[in-house]
Amino acid sequence: MARSGQFPTAWRTRSSSSGGTSGSGTWEIPSSSSWNTSGQISQHRACPWHSSWSTTALTGATVADEQSDRLLVYDGAMDREALERSLARRLLDHVEAGTTDLAEDVMEVPVSSYTDPQQWRDEVEVLFRDRPLVLCLSGALPTPGSYRTVDLMGTPLLLTRDADGVVHSFANICRHRGVRVADGCGEARRLTCPFHAWTYDTRGQLVGLPVADAFEGIDRSSMGLVELPVAEGHGLVLGRLRPGEAIDVDAELGPELAAELAHLDFAGWRTFGDTHVHPVAANWKVTLDTYRENYHFDYLHRTTLKDYAYGGVLTFDRFGPHLRNCSAIRSVVELRDIPEADWGDVSAHVSLQYQLFPNTALTFDSRHIELWQIFPVEVGTSEVVHTAYVRPGLPEAEVDRLAEMAPWICDTVVDGEDFWVAGRTEPGLSTGLVPSVVLGRNEPALQHMHRGFRAALDAGR
Repeated sequence: MARSGQFPTAWRTRSSSSGGTSGSGTWEIPSSSSWNTSGQISQHRACPWHSSWSTTALTGATVADEQSDRLLVYDGAMDREALERSLARRLLDHVEAGTTDLAEDVMEVPVSSYTDPQQWRDEVEVLFRDRPLVLCLSGALPTPGSYRTVDLMGTPLLLTRDADGVVHSFANICRHRGVRVADGCGEARRLTCPFHAWTYDTRGQLVGLPVADAFEGIDRSSMGLVELPVAEGHGLVLGRLRPGEAIDVDAELGPELAAELAHLDFAGWRTFGDTHVHPVAANWKVTLDTYRENYHFDYLHRTTLKDYAYGGVLTFDRFGPHLRNCSAIRSVVELRDIPEADWGDVSAHVSLQYQLFPNTALTFDSRHIELWQIFPVEVGTSEVVHTAYVRPGLPEAEVDRLAEMAPWICDTVVDGEDFWVAGRTEPGLSTGLVPSVVLGRNEPALQHMHRGFRAALDAGR
């Protein structure tokens, strides 16, 4: 059976029955080795994100524990259709019962986790500069000779796919005078710095040097672009922003998630439209938190997404520090009266969402993938790099529909609602008047993420 990752007890969950004082520093790890399958939490009053909270009790639901048969096991027979049907079954059960996957306890996170400058600096070093990150999906470099520039955390990168199909990552910095070599994306055998025309091939080697006699004596073989660790697997391109150890994609993902992503088979999905960078006036973890629960759909998105997907209905499964959520599209109820053996392709009724530690969100539907990369800028600001990838062979009418929806998703829903409400956490959190933020039992993915951040910081210090 698939197993969940273990985290140090240094980051502990405050039990809803502990009676401790908010912000007192008294934290407890759940004593049970399994998740409760039922329980209640009370909800109190209002914020624009979750509306009037109505003091309604929220009941029931399941979250897979370490031994549970709800976590999928890949033995070579599992495929995308089987995965999606399993998740559709869980979601349909939740819709019919009015339940969702739950954590064992309510969790409080100290506000300092979002506002402390030293913790922010530690996060930048440990979570971003000292570990592999998703740089893009394979489809961003679709053919030999492809290149793509990305700028992450103040580091300009030049990604290439060489003539043998191997992906490389370089500092996008000319070795002559430090000028940026390339911009955008495309195909090229050689890439030339615009300043003095120093030229590099897709393996980063210096192959062109005007006025060569003025540089007599330099070792050309040592003057190629600075190469950084990168690896490709299961549709992902992972890389480091600084020199470091080689990257093993399977080891980073873990065997269960690696197998699952392999079955989703998205390496050939190509970019659709331009990458969009969203500035957000909130700490990067505040921004990231907006992705990992959907019960705000009924409130924040009441005029946009509420009629598209069920709010407050979400599955949650752990893969070490990573996780998977799945949302129920409103059409999932069409399966209610169909024998499960006759369901066939259910991809139009579910939305798979993966959180790849520490900062990457991947959302799948039947037509396309949304890649969201959340990065810290300053303690109280962040940016989100958003790129869409389209399924090969999608009918032209569906492509046209995606083109119509993209501005609405970016401008109306994401910028106008999600990131707008994230920005409303400041200056409130920084005042010190509120000691903690509360993650409910119906927010197990957020709890999992924050334990993971704390575990990584403790291990990296």
